[in-house]
Amino acid sequence: MSGGGSFFLRSATGLVREWSSYDAWIYAFLSVNLVTLGFYIWTFNSFIPLGNPILGTLIAMIFLTLQNIVYATLIGSMPRVGGDYIWQSRILSGFWGFFLSWPGWVFILWLWVPLYGNMISWLLASPLSALTGNISAARWWSSPDGQFVASLVVIAFAFFYVAVGMKWYARIQKALFYVSLVGTILFLIPLSTIDSKSFSSIFNSYMGKWLAGEGITYEGIVDTALHDPNFGVGEFASLVSLNFGPSFALIPMLLFWLMWTVWGATLFGEVRGAGNLKRVFWVFQWALLAGGFGAIALWLLFSKSFDWTFYNSINYLYYVGSGDLQWLSSPTFLAGILSGTPLALLMVILMSAWFFSWSGTVFLSSTRVIFASAFDRAFAKAFADVKFRFNTPINALLLMAIPSIPITILFFYLPGFKVLTLDATFAIAIAYFGSTIACMLFPFRRPQLFNMNPLSKYKIGSFPLVSILSGIYAAFLLYIFWLWAADPIYGINNPMSAIFMIGLYILAAILYISFKTYRKKKEGIDLGRIYQEIPVE
Repeated sequence: MSGGGSFFLRSATGLVREWSSYDAWIYAFLSVNLVTLGFYIWTFNSFIPLGNPILGTLIAMIFLTLQNIVYATLIGSMPRVGGDYIWQSRILSGFWGFFLSWPGWVFILWLWVPLYGNMISWLLASPLSALTGNISAARWWSSPDGQFVASLVVIAFAFFYVAVGMKWYARIQKALFYVSLVGTILFLIPLSTIDSKSFSSIFNSYMGKWLAGEGITYEGIVDTALHDPNFGVGEFASLVSLNFGPSFALIPMLLFWLMWTVWGATLFGEVRGAGNLKRVFWVFQWALLAGGFGAIALWLLFSKSFDWTFYNSINYLYYVGSGDLQWLSSPTFLAGILSGTPLALLMVILMSAWFFSWSGTVFLSSTRVIFASAFDRAFAKAFADVKFRFNTPINALLLMAIPSIPITILFFYLPGFKVLTLDATFAIAIAYFGSTIACMLFPFRRPQLFNMNPLSKYKIGSFPLVSILSGIYAAFLLYIFWLWAADPIYGINNPMSAIFMIGLYILAAILYISFKTYRKKKEGIDLGRIYQEIPVE
């Protein structure tokens, strides 16, 4: 069912298939980035002390494989720019496509910019300052002012990164990815050659020199985390424990990092060979396997080098966002003190390529949802314009970059605003849930199109296998949603944040209804007819 150009804004999108499957894989792997999102969320694993992240990750990977099947199925049948918005609008309805995708892919990504700023301060700026002995600068980068400046760096770099177009984005991404691998080698060498006893001696030496008045020691960090009457946890489970209950409770935490293999699904209209279901599945699956097993290898190395109890203890006391000494828990800092200063600084700088190669994700995928909506006439036409020789939807990019600036100011300087952003991950997962339901209903709502999909021949009885797998994954997501909403340990069940997020969904509904009404009354265009067609390329 190929749509006619008369239904859409023009007869072709103007976007070009600039990416290879390998480019898409790098993007998918960076979306479950071990060094940015991974290092970041692992600091919070310590709040479920009896959970084993290895066990939790292996269980999560089973369910996330179902997610990869869902998205590969949808992309293989409709490889179009816009991803979740396109599938939901064509299988469910135009309203549901806009209502579910815009809060999860547009409004929420404005809120992620200060989180990116927090990460770059923690991974790069503070460790660089500390490793040169400038502790006051390390503290400043962990302050609201320092993190605000870091967020502005993120906005500027991500805007440039996306504005140069998909071809140059892929080139920059690939170059930075290779640089990050060199940095990782420098990161791994000192960790692989030291044991926890030697590390504790080195750590205490640096703390005595740099933070003499703080009384921070290796032994003191462990003792405080385990036994302090105010926040001691008693013990941390080992990496070989089989505590299934606490380990399963870790999964909703781990999903903050591991869930995003399909973050680039909105871009597959610009990926060569996107109609090949098997190829698309393995783009996502290899990213999942590399991310999951890479994390397991790092945890085992951290256990050997730092001791697992110390690693969890320092994360528990100095997790990201905890204050001006949060950089003590940065793995780049902990590895850096094991090397001489010049080599340590080089390692931290090269490791920052993990962040910069990933940073474009804060805007890039979202611009395609905006573009696809505008191309369908469900949003202002200007946002479907493709500008310059780089084939970039520049207005869609501006819509991501400009609002993120005041949002970042509010995040760091308006008391209480951070609370409103706690459900940011929840909204993206809801968008994923919408696509999962769309995939489950795909054989029944679009049978002609589904029957062209290779998976259509697989059934259990008379029921399509992909609908069964989608239903299982949808049930898993609903259970995760319940845990996120019910258990305060995940930090996202704040009532004010929920009200704020509900307001964003109301805004999305108002936008869609307004544009649908305007197109019908003023231009005589029925959006419902557009949504019966598959977008042109």
